[in-house]
Amino acid sequence: MRDVIINSSSLNDDLVIYAKRVNGQFLPTSEAVLFALSDDEEAMKPDEFASRNCPGFSYCIEMFLLNELLEDLEARGENTTTDEVVERVIYYLENDAYLE
Repeated sequence: MRDVIINSSSLNDDLVIYAKRVNGQFLPTSEAVLFALSDDEEAMKPDEFASRNCPGFSYCIEMFLLNELLEDLEARGENTTTDEVVERVIYYLENDAYLE
């Protein structure tokens, strides 16, 4: 997942990220896969899509939302290292809130 987060600006905004949880959590080392969903697939619930196309993976975030999140984090001026950025993104994904 770390590689996807740090390379997100060079990836298509239409992609959707699914990742494997480790002991119930997303980690920087979590395996991640990217999908360009068809209209029919977009109409599916994320869990249904995952069970059909990537069993063992969970919906993570859409690429355009990840890029917006990264822009917000950068604007806050709180991130000094790549690892801190990755940690803050994963915290946000797990808690739907910024790491304070």
